[in-house]
Amino acid sequence: MTKSGDAPLEPVAALWVRRAVVLLFVNLVVSAAFAVLTVAFATNVVDYQLAAGSAKTAEELRISLWIRAAMVLVIAAFYWFIARRMLRGRRGAYVRVRTLSLAGLVAVSYLLATAAYPLWLRGVQVIQWLVLLALVIVTNLRPVRAAFPRPPKAPREKGSGKAAWSLVLLTPLIAEFSLGTVPVRMLYLVLLYIPIYGAGTLLIRELARRVGGGWPTIAVLGLCYGLLEEGLALQSLTSPHLYGAAEWGPRWLGINTTYTELNLPYHVVFSVIVPIALVELIFRRNGRQPYLRRGGMVLAGFVTFLGAVLLRLAVPLSEDPGYQMSLAAILTVLALIVVAGIVALRILPRHRFAVPAAARVPAPAVAGLIAGTASLAFLALLFPIGDARQPAFAHGNWVLIPMVVAAVIAIGVARQLARWSASPEWTERHRLIVVGAALVGHSIFGLITRAKTLPDQLVMAAVIAVTALVIVKLARRDTVQPAAVPDGLPAD
Repeated sequence: MTKSGDAPLEPVAALWVRRAVVLLFVNLVVSAAFAVLTVAFATNVVDYQLAAGSAKTAEELRISLWIRAAMVLVIAAFYWFIARRMLRGRRGAYVRVRTLSLAGLVAVSYLLATAAYPLWLRGVQVIQWLVLLALVIVTNLRPVRAAFPRPPKAPREKGSGKAAWSLVLLTPLIAEFSLGTVPVRMLYLVLLYIPIYGAGTLLIRELARRVGGGWPTIAVLGLCYGLLEEGLALQSLTSPHLYGAAEWGPRWLGINTTYTELNLPYHVVFSVIVPIALVELIFRRNGRQPYLRRGGMVLAGFVTFLGAVLLRLAVPLSEDPGYQMSLAAILTVLALIVVAGIVALRILPRHRFAVPAAARVPAPAVAGLIAGTASLAFLALLFPIGDARQPAFAHGNWVLIPMVVAAVIAIGVARQLARWSASPEWTERHRLIVVGAALVGHSIFGLITRAKTLPDQLVMAAVIAVTALVIVKLARRDTVQPAAVPDGLPAD
């Protein structure tokens, strides 16, 4: 049989795999029972945890109980899917079961060791611990491991590792440092951003390129990233206190609208698209080929999750203590991430976009000037300048004007870039100059508005100069031949 296909497993292996599947569903039943009990007796559980010295509020503890119950429903559907694939001999499903069982065993062991739940609930946890232990043992037996042999490693293009690490390290520098949000005296904070920014953008790039997606896929996954960081980790999209975002503009349905309009597109462009485009232009030899193998992707996903947790613990708990999104808001953000992820990975790669009428392509310098000016204008319209609590012009009856103008600029420039890139006159040099100019424009905004001390101003000026020099050097390296694959929406 072909172990990686859908052929039936060998008799002995099939017996043990069926036992593993049974244990998988027994664990699910026990998990569901535990979740139902915690919700049904939420008051008792919350009182116990508060008496045990929990730093969370009663409302935060209740929300965590409901989230756990909701996650059980999601996992139930996932278990059914993964069990079917494992019975068909799919190694990917086997690896997931093996990993999840070990992670679950560690998690339950931690909960038992810390006595996080009342004694009567710990009895259920002991049963779950035993089931998970049995599942770990069964999935690591020799007949089971032999039924899912490790495939030969796929060859990687030379330079893939350097490209991946460049993306990991460049992303937080582009998204945070080059905007001036990190003062020189606090430069160490960039290390805090590497896990979520670097690993997150690398994961997005790998997912998009593996499914054959182009820039629309990357852009929508960038939206997922923004919702993860701003919506769940920082909870800044709804917080009435963090960064003073509630004072930037209208606050509708509990959402900081101006802050949201600024930061979600910002993450799409400067946390995801620009770093990926720049690294792919630097490492042109690797093209759109994946930089990582499957294990590297799993690691990138794990580090991204840890980065979100680290950001949650490092920022809101100190700068926005006591605020917790409502359960409805959390579930809404999670649903948006899931839906957007499905659209990005399952629908967009298969969709053929209508090619707009190709516009006459200007010189690279002109295209860059337009991109850089648009970048600077978008930030200036939505970002508070200096010590102001609101963006420019966002006062009184004029509060919606900068939001509308910023949206028009963003949509108009995106549409124009799509039309230009549909033309055979569009080259790699155009793409490079546009990306570089957008970077310079957003750093000029940082120099003008964010750098408040002389050292910060000197550093920001150096960042602008270095960015411009690097772009010029790369442009001289590039030819003026049309790009092998146009980079606008129509080509994707």
